[in-house]
Amino acid sequence: MTNSIQAQATHTKAIHSPASQKTKAGSPKPDIAQKSATAANSVVALATTTKPVLMQLQINQLVLSDLNVRKEGASTADDEQLYASILAHGVLQNLLVEPQNAQGLYPVLGGGRRLKQLIKAVKNNKLKPTTLVPVKLLTEEEVAKFATELSLTENFMRANMHPVDEFYAFANMVNKGASIDEVAARFGVKAKFVQQRMKLSMVAPVVLEAYKAGKVSLDIVIVFTIASLEKQVEVWEMVGDRRYNENQFRNMLKETAVDAEHYLAQFVGQDEYEKAGGVITTDLFSDEVYLDDKALLESLATAKLEIEAAKLIAQGWKWTQIKLVSEFDDIAGFGRLTLKEGEYDAAEMAFAGCLLVLERYNSRPVSIYKGLVHKDDKKALAQFQSSVQSGNNDGEVKKIELKDVSGYSAALNDDLRAQRLIIAKHALMSAPSVALDTLHFSVCVSVFSDAHYGGRPLHLSINDTTCHPKAGTLTDNKAVQLIEGVKASLNLAWVSLPTVTERLNAFCALDVKEKEKQVAFATASMLEASIDSSHAAAEAVISKLDVKWSNYWRPTADTFFKRVSATCLIDMAKPVMGEQWVLQAAALKKKDLAIQLDSLVNGERKGLDDAQKAYFDTLMPTGF
Repeated sequence: MTNSIQAQATHTKAIHSPASQKTKAGSPKPDIAQKSATAANSVVALATTTKPVLMQLQINQLVLSDLNVRKEGASTADDEQLYASILAHGVLQNLLVEPQNAQGLYPVLGGGRRLKQLIKAVKNNKLKPTTLVPVKLLTEEEVAKFATELSLTENFMRANMHPVDEFYAFANMVNKGASIDEVAARFGVKAKFVQQRMKLSMVAPVVLEAYKAGKVSLDIVIVFTIASLEKQVEVWEMVGDRRYNENQFRNMLKETAVDAEHYLAQFVGQDEYEKAGGVITTDLFSDEVYLDDKALLESLATAKLEIEAAKLIAQGWKWTQIKLVSEFDDIAGFGRLTLKEGEYDAAEMAFAGCLLVLERYNSRPVSIYKGLVHKDDKKALAQFQSSVQSGNNDGEVKKIELKDVSGYSAALNDDLRAQRLIIAKHALMSAPSVALDTLHFSVCVSVFSDAHYGGRPLHLSINDTTCHPKAGTLTDNKAVQLIEGVKASLNLAWVSLPTVTERLNAFCALDVKEKEKQVAFATASMLEASIDSSHAAAEAVISKLDVKWSNYWRPTADTFFKRVSATCLIDMAKPVMGEQWVLQAAALKKKDLAIQLDSLVNGERKGLDDAQKAYFDTLMPTGF
């Protein structure tokens, strides 16, 4: 009996294989009832098979599988095209079916849309319930291991699934151990496509349901991915049935964030923001980048503008003011100094200041308005100008202390500031008690004081403030190697530990002296640059240090002497060289005079007495 059944099954497979379906022109088609009987016999034979086989089943033997990944229907147009194709040509590709269930039916794992159109054709009396369709019967093992992948493959190559359905299918595969790259490779798409679908996991279910129901667009869904699930639900519940556009949702979801194109973000720079610990968020497709901490951006922008403000103070201006938001009347209410031959009068600058404004739409990021006079200074300035015009400098105005401007160029002052800063850092890190007081003062003044620029000596965004000269290099400065030596002496094993908890515990376990050294090093790395007393708070710290500047760095012809006037060079050497030397020096070209000063400071210095050598040993530019 068994042999008879197996033989019948073999005969049936041969009759109904794809090759046997081809008939000669004019030949009658196989009788449907005969096919039905043959298919029934096939079922018995296949009940014992362990390999997937091709066979034919009646439409009324098929049912949609719960494992089919398609949950949302295709478009009406796509379904109508498939329906017409089935009526004209039949089912051109095998359906994937699972083994027979308890009800005697075969769940369709792949081909749900085709099954739907077959059932529609039966209802419309275009096909009979007993019409046979080609199927591939999967094994139990195949269904258990690859159900999602096989079903997704079937659906993926046809009418596009809803993105939410694709997400659930991809997530199912990933949860079973497949990597993003593996999933992408199996379906011929880029990994980014899979990642984008997977990012729908970042969207609150209530928003996904609204998306599937057509209540919101994909663009709105993308916007929701920039916020936490809790925030998404909060905003969605707040919105209710009201309609909002993308920008309105974005503002509600990220109240304290700005996008990467925002003028603050462009001015500070994303790299600097991230170095300072700022958090970056991207949307579903990573097309929009958001900087979450606007307050940090404002702090970094202010610090960046404060550097420019310090340069202006060094030039002799009485005050500077910073504005992070430009307005049409930024300079309303101020008086203005008058330019004289394109320059401001140095004495009048002591009564005026500069406004630094961060522009929102201007091609120039910062506007600097110079020569502004506060209402309270207008009277004093008028009195001063009147006394100058009358030739009478006596009186109250003489009590005003004008800033002693060095006369160096801005570029030279910047380079000298760089050299002086690296020396001051080494001195500060070598004095832990001063460094700790400096750090603690800076932190406290930031919390308890309304002081603006100059109120604290450290750059508290925890950035290294080292600047580099345009002429010469810091490698000429002994402080560089000394700082490297200090760092090498520190016990920094805790830095490389794998977790935050381990690093914190190891740091706390250091002895007091070691922690003092490390805090002093870190504190010194944030010391603000200053030259010619341009940064009062930094100078206050430096005044507590016994710094021998000339032990670290010596000015040379290229880095300093060639970059100042001949008069300045003569004035530097005049105190110990005498009038005869001054007369001879005045006759030299500036280049030769600069070389001579270089020789006096750094050369053999033949003919100099001990007092002169001692003088040039410690000679430093003004401001040190």
